[in-house]
Amino acid sequence: MGIKKSELLGFISRYSLGGNVESVKWKSDADSLSTDFVSTDKTLKGSTQYTNPSAVFFSGKEIGIYQTSQLVRMLSIMDEDINSTANDTSLLISDKYTNFSFVLADLDVIPKVPSLKMTPSFTATIKIDSNFIDRFIKSHGALPDNDFFTIESDPISSTITFGYAHTNTNRISYNIEVESAEDIQAIHFSSNLMREILVANKNTEGTLEISPVGLARVKFNNTLYKSQYLLVNKQIDGE
Repeated sequence: MGIKKSELLGFISRYSLGGNVESVKWKSDADSLSTDFVSTDKTLKGSTQYTNPSAVFFSGKEIGIYQTSQLVRMLSIMDEDINSTANDTSLLISDKYTNFSFVLADLDVIPKVPSLKMTPSFTATIKIDSNFIDRFIKSHGALPDNDFFTIESDPISSTITFGYAHTNTNRISYNIEVESAEDIQAIHFSSNLMREILVANKNTEGTLEISPVGLARVKFNNTLYKSQYLLVNKQIDGE
């Protein structure tokens, strides 16, 4: 089945998140390719869907991708227009000049994605647009040794802070617009994972929702891809 390499890589990047997710099950239905995933450190879970009838090259079943980074390296040598199919043991990709066979994994060795016992209420929503993405990525890059960002909100102001601490530290803070039903006390999430989410979805507007129980939900949706990520809060020193 003929598809665009860039579109398949777009699907992969939305779950692999810079190498934070390696092993997943790819699933197909009538017109889409999808996967559920969990990060190696178990602090993030999510799902992404690539909607394109041409992408359904193994309709009605699941295949195991054990080492996504290896698949990406093999795809990198291919032309933009590729043909794809899958059998019980291999994913087969070809272009006008080259073809490769990527060995599929037994589904039993793919990490199981935990399910939420109940979905908490999300009381605050932050719009993710190109300005939010650009400011977040630059702030993260300016403090590369800091591995979390902090959100606070009250009736007077709402902020994102990198380098939040109760002691004197290098830090970056900027105001954001938050639709909130209640105040948000300082709550912390992985800035490394959030950066990878934003990079993977950089051309799509989305939302960041906060639950007071310590969960963030990030959602993006466009004509090709629909993605959702759940981040658990981080505990920092002194709290």
